[in-house]
Amino acid sequence: MSDSSIPAYVDTRKIFLQEEIISGNLGLGRLPRFRKTLANDQGIVSLELKFTISEAKERLIIGSLQAQVNVFCQRCLKPLAIALADDIRLVLVRDEEAAERINAELDPWICEDHKLDLAELAEEQLILCTPIVSYHESGSCMNQKDYVAGEDAVEGVASESPFAVLRSLKDNGTLD
Repeated sequence: MSDSSIPAYVDTRKIFLQEEIISGNLGLGRLPRFRKTLANDQGIVSLELKFTISEAKERLIIGSLQAQVNVFCQRCLKPLAIALADDIRLVLVRDEEAAERINAELDPWICEDHKLDLAELAEEQLILCTPIVSYHESGSCMNQKDYVAGEDAVEGVASESPFAVLRSLKDNGTLD
């Protein structure tokens, strides 16, 4: 992918007819919702999109997206570098009604006017492909925090169930 910047928007009336390919990098500053989920503003987002019209006269956006960003580790809450990648297969539609009629293999992208915001499209795809939970490789941050897992964790805990008190009250007839 080239180092060129992705334009703010494209005119949907032209780009599909010309079957354009747009590729380049997108700054995290143009992705405010996605940036809120990150540990910091460091990262690179690369995008490649091909705009074409299918035999069924659908306006297709096909491409790929890669990103190197830092999120928070859910164990130690320190920054964690992750790589994101997603294949994009969208159909441009005008409204929800048209979205319901598209092929199940494709996802709809609603664009009510002729301006398609490429940063918004990339941002949505990034949010969808970001893992719900991210954490450092097994053991690396667990050892720093003195976490104990498995059988060792049970040894330090009383072996009696927390519900044993309720059971004894029930057996004595106190809870009837």
